[in-house]
Amino acid sequence: DAASSIDANIDASSLVDRLAGADTDPTSKKVQQALAELKELVRRAPAAVVASQGAVPAVLRVVTRLSHACGQDDDTEDDGAEALQDALETIGLLLGEGSVVPVVGGGPQSPSRGRQSVPEDEAARRRGLEVAEAAIRHTENGKQLLRILSARDVSTQYDAMVVLQRVYIKQPEPINTALLADPMAINRLMHILQSCQIDYVRNESLSLLLLLTASNPDIQQIVTMQGLAENIFDLLGDEDLGKGGKVARDLIRCLKNLAGSTTCQRCIRETGGISALVCATIAALEGKRAVVDEEDEEEEEDGFTSRVALEVPEEARWSCFLLLSDVILLFAGISASAAGGPGIAPEGGGPEVVSNRDALVRGGALDLLRQLSDARVSFDAKLRLVRVFEALEPVPLAAKRLEAIPEKGVPLLSSLASILVTQGASLELKSALSRVLCRTIARHAPLQLSLLASLSPQLEALEPGGAMPAGRLVVSLLERAAEGRPQPQQLWFAFHLVLAMLLGNASVQTALPTMRIAFAGEGPAELGLDLILASFSGCARKCLEAGVFPDDEVTIDSGSPESPDVPAAALLAALKLLSYWLASCPQACMAFASSPVTVPRVMDLMLLGNACGPFFKVHLEGLAALLMGICIKGEEGAGSDDIAALMPLVAKKVGIEEFQGKVERVIRSDVLQRPPRSLANFRWYNSRFRSFLREQQQAVQRRMVQLYVAEGIGSGGSALSEDVADQYKQLIRIQDEKFREVQHENEQLRAEVEAFMRKSLQASSVALAEKAEASRLENEALHREVAQLERESAEGRMRLERELQQARTLVAELEQQRQSMAVGYEQVERTSEDLRRELEELRAVQRASKRVDPVGQPLALAREVEEERRRAEELQRERTDLLELLGCVIAACPDA
Repeated sequence: DAASSIDANIDASSLVDRLAGADTDPTSKKVQQALAELKELVRRAPAAVVASQGAVPAVLRVVTRLSHACGQDDDTEDDGAEALQDALETIGLLLGEGSVVPVVGGGPQSPSRGRQSVPEDEAARRRGLEVAEAAIRHTENGKQLLRILSARDVSTQYDAMVVLQRVYIKQPEPINTALLADPMAINRLMHILQSCQIDYVRNESLSLLLLLTASNPDIQQIVTMQGLAENIFDLLGDEDLGKGGKVARDLIRCLKNLAGSTTCQRCIRETGGISALVCATIAALEGKRAVVDEEDEEEEEDGFTSRVALEVPEEARWSCFLLLSDVILLFAGISASAAGGPGIAPEGGGPEVVSNRDALVRGGALDLLRQLSDARVSFDAKLRLVRVFEALEPVPLAAKRLEAIPEKGVPLLSSLASILVTQGASLELKSALSRVLCRTIARHAPLQLSLLASLSPQLEALEPGGAMPAGRLVVSLLERAAEGRPQPQQLWFAFHLVLAMLLGNASVQTALPTMRIAFAGEGPAELGLDLILASFSGCARKCLEAGVFPDDEVTIDSGSPESPDVPAAALLAALKLLSYWLASCPQACMAFASSPVTVPRVMDLMLLGNACGPFFKVHLEGLAALLMGICIKGEEGAGSDDIAALMPLVAKKVGIEEFQGKVERVIRSDVLQRPPRSLANFRWYNSRFRSFLREQQQAVQRRMVQLYVAEGIGSGGSALSEDVADQYKQLIRIQDEKFREVQHENEQLRAEVEAFMRKSLQASSVALAEKAEASRLENEALHREVAQLERESAEGRMRLERELQQARTLVAELEQQRQSMAVGYEQVERTSEDLRRELEELRAVQRASKRVDPVGQPLALAREVEEERRRAEELQRERTDLLELLGCVIAACPDA
């Protein structure tokens, strides 16, 4: 209330007076008592203390004077330690807590000094900013505060670091400048972090370093050169990263600040810090878990215990791992803002990024991916592992690590493939892993050859009960699909693994058709091409046997278009695989086109209708038409008669125009044009397939036109039937109409652009004229203002001259009056001198009359003696005056 506020202001003024009156000795009891009382007053009424004139400067003067004794060998520091602590705590309270405040009961005596977030009102914020500016101004831009870090008393160091943090939050630049000007301050701060055994003091130094390294690259480099990264890894080794404590999180955030600098990354990499980073990440992922029953403890291959109890919340459990994975992504060339985005890891990134990726792979970062199969790891943690994989996969060393066979277990490639083609993992995780793993296989030819070799039946499980090679897992799924027992979701990812194996590798495309994948009589097919065609036929048969949906049906009862959980999804993946393979491998294309089973299946799929729902109707029919078109555009040679038979078949059963329309509808579909960008979102197509589909459509159209112009197919030379010719003419007319529409649209756009340019030019001209008129008016106004100012200046000058003349006249009159007064004063002085002499003579006569001997001493003689005495006294006084004048002359002119 008002009374309390008035009392607080009075108390503050009184305490400031006490500090100002005794500030010559800041270690005195009076100063210490005043500081203690002022600190308590700040707790109750900080606004009154700040409003009190001279309060903050008085406390800061005490801090400045006592800071000079910090680090000295004498006992001066100990004498002022208590006063310095009270002064620092007072300044800290005046600065305000900002975004954090100490938890109740967590004082300096408590080793568990915690903090929690609190809001700060506008008045407190302005008050804190004012105090921070005063602290910077009265401590030589923070240099005296940094000097306190060299104090022997840890409580004083703690209070100094608290004040520095609160000042830095409000005024960071002066503190940065002071730190860079005094490298020993950083050394002292690093020494506290390295050697202090008191937790709350060491943690406060960590909090200060976390602030200092957040944005200043020079400080980041200095502390990195002084071994901050090594200290962080040592301290992380003492923390339980599975609990996600505040100290561990602050350590990792500080490391993350350093990882944002390329120079710091190089220093950490060259000192072996990346291996320590990977080890810390593994510790955070596995965590330190308390065993429930020691008798039942069984250590598994992945390092986890069979029965564990986690006593931390799920969010805190993975917080350290997510932060460490952000650091790994920074080393791999992906910024923290893009760590959670949908972007693809850059292939280049400069030599530093490539070196970092190689070091991360050598350090075992890819081995973290083995935890993807652990059900106890959260989905966010698994998705972050996939992002780490995405960032590291461009380097060739990653391919070697994926196909390397460890001493115990299976190759990492087989472990990742088993997650995709087996049940257990979520669709989001499979989608993310499939995108990255397929991209990795397609990028590295050794992985493509390794996956091809794993298809061989000679590669059995590495040990009884162990995981099968990746290729054998794919073969088993394809065999079940060929037998009419497809597993749609697993088959979807299996087909994409095979597709990644074939992309851009002519040797794999040529070897797969004759690759033996099963012993004689042990499966539905013995060769790779036969098995893929058989699995395609099995999926197509499963879809064709499904019930027919009504034409107005827009949803599917089991399996929506957002998931590949229906047989039609597996068939869609098979069509994508065959389209890629047949377009780039003539051997496979001829085998497919000459098959008596696959061609009728494709023709039936082009006329699928609503057997699988409206979504799959568009895409299965369109991809089937594309696949048939790829067969038609195959080069002439062996089997050209079979190709010649496809043209009339397509024209008779589907029609050329409808044939093209089916492909066009797929191209215009939203799932192809706008696939989801997020890594965890399932998508039916990617941008590469969109480009491939458009290229193949244009190539098929060109081939059809060539065949129409030649009026024959292949080497047979048979003429096209009239209806086929009419349909080709109609196709050409449609293309010509589309071309004319494009031309017309282009002309319209050109006219619109020209009109827009004219309007823009006119608008610019009008705007320019308006600006010129405004400038002219402003110029005239300025001229008028200048003339007025000149008149006012002239009038002021004349007024000043008149006042000056009047002042001179007044000075002359005063000078005359002064001279008259001087003359009158001189006359008064002379009269006074005459009267004084007469008085002296009278006094001399009186004294002489008193001394006359009554016996007969003459009065004249007595008067003469008295007169001589008076003259002697006057001469003595004159002599004294002359000596004083001579002394002044000698002092003024010593050379004289």
